[in-house]
Amino acid sequence: MTHSAPGRLWKGPTVQEIAALAKVGPATVDRVLNNRSGVREKTRARVLAALEKLSSESKERDAPLRILLVSDSGETFNAAMASAAAEANRTLASIEIDGVFVSTSEVEPASFARQIEQRGEGMDGVVIIAREHPAINRAIRRLRTIGIPVICLTTDLPSSRRSVYVGNDQYAAGSVAALLIGNALPRERNNILIVMSVPFRCQQEREMGFRRVLRSDFPYLKVEERVISDDRPETTCEQLARYFEANGHPAAIYNVAGANRGVAKALEMAGKAHETVFVGHELTNHSRNLLEAGIMDYVISHDFVSELGAAARWIKDNLNGLTAEPAHSQILVHTRYNCGL
Repeated sequence: MTHSAPGRLWKGPTVQEIAALAKVGPATVDRVLNNRSGVREKTRARVLAALEKLSSESKERDAPLRILLVSDSGETFNAAMASAAAEANRTLASIEIDGVFVSTSEVEPASFARQIEQRGEGMDGVVIIAREHPAINRAIRRLRTIGIPVICLTTDLPSSRRSVYVGNDQYAAGSVAALLIGNALPRERNNILIVMSVPFRCQQEREMGFRRVLRSDFPYLKVEERVISDDRPETTCEQLARYFEANGHPAAIYNVAGANRGVAKALEMAGKAHETVFVGHELTNHSRNLLEAGIMDYVISHDFVSELGAAARWIKDNLNGLTAEPAHSQILVHTRYNCGL
């Protein structure tokens, strides 16, 4: 059995690594790799066996990390995450992100949980954006019991025993929204409407931070009864139109959910688009257009690509034994003057 591998082209294990495993000297390895004489067949076979083992292990290490990204969200946010995944696949070495994107209004939690578990079992790690639900938490716990790291992105699921959370401090993001609205309104009694959707923890945390700052800094501002949307622009618009007809128009709207376009359309239909202070989340093509049109006043967001990259790197580091808790990502505030994507 012979093996020809000119030294100047060799890119596999080093001579020293092969020599140490085969328990021979570097000169012997050099002779074998360059197919020179003067080496016993038994020694040659031992060197080649060491080479095969180290080469196989090197290939395994160099194989791309397969990460499943699962997103239960609105159509626009899912599109932004798909774009972030494509960018991460282009720029992150040895990482392949496979995305599954499901619209919030179409999710049946039990079947969605089964999909997470079944698709996640064959992956090196899972990144998930999902609502709080017992079935989804259970699916994540099952993945963790078989050693698969699971990262919650943007919205946390601490009861699932996920590995870590990557994203904003959402309580702080809601506090920022309250400060922006409080400073934009006159210092007099006014009403604010909060728009929410299904039970995403990030929305609940945003609302808590928002209410805290209103109580402490703007006690004359009152939060009206919440409107619960389904993260679809059409139905969100219809719900708000009915709300306006029955309750009048608030001085400000804080949308902690998706479907900013639905809120904007309802305000335009009521002729209040440029009178109502409107703050929402996630800078996308749609929310950027609303900022530029002057319908949205502020968009609170975060860097999707950077966060997804941080999650992928954490999974890679975790598989190498590192378990440090990642810091919260930066909260970004966009206006019509700094909303370029």
